[in-house]
Amino acid sequence: MIEFEKLKIVAAYEFLKHIRRKRLYVILGLTLISELAVIILLPLLMDGKYPDNVITMAATLTVGPSLATIGAVFFAGDAIAGEFEGKTGFILFTNPVKRTTLILGKYLASCIAVIILVIFGYVITAITLFAIYGEIPSEILNSFGLCLLFGGAVLSITFFFSSISKGSMGATVITLVLIMVISGIVESVLIMAGKPYFYLPSVGGDAIALVYGGMDLYENLIPAGAAGMGGMEMFLDMKLPDIGHIAYSTAGYLIVCLGLSLWISRRRQLA
Repeated sequence: MIEFEKLKIVAAYEFLKHIRRKRLYVILGLTLISELAVIILLPLLMDGKYPDNVITMAATLTVGPSLATIGAVFFAGDAIAGEFEGKTGFILFTNPVKRTTLILGKYLASCIAVIILVIFGYVITAITLFAIYGEIPSEILNSFGLCLLFGGAVLSITFFFSSISKGSMGATVITLVLIMVISGIVESVLIMAGKPYFYLPSVGGDAIALVYGGMDLYENLIPAGAAGMGGMEMFLDMKLPDIGHIAYSTAGYLIVCLGLSLWISRRRQLA
């Protein structure tokens, strides 16, 4: 049974910890820098102009929100493992508050931080698109929803590894390697083999931009002559997975990994 009053207290306290550690400010700064890099460098690389299509520009600007969701690992890496590593669990896990409530409170606090980051990234995107094109495409709402879903899934995966890791750094590194390296490599192999790959965790991050349309959106961003290369043609012609399938798969990671982290944390011994 979840203790809702205690859950709110735990979530509020954990969110304040994120504020004090300045992690939120650091990732907000990185999100801003990544968006400014696109806004400033893109016209320099395209002979002083932005893409003609507002959808293409919107998809390109998703680099900021994508970075914000990956930054979720830094909020969750020490959520569980840190209590065992620093021996603070002897105090925290032995009080009248249930472990399930503590873990859910930590998860909610991390979710709040990620939501703030994602909103910040999409506000910059919306302002930029309106300033340059005078319009904001409706697809931005779908991208925003998928970004929040992916952020929640990244948190859940990190919580799972945090629940089985001896140290917080291990949980952080393993999650980053899984999503950005291992899953990315497997995704590339499956794409070349023409096999389904919507179920990989990294694809949830790809969907944030792919919801705007197919790979042909990026054709006018490719330097002249590069489009004739075999690898580039495969990139542009590759068949995209169904966004709905990606969303269900990402939601599965969120639910299953969070559930496993709660189950493991309840049974893990302090010593």
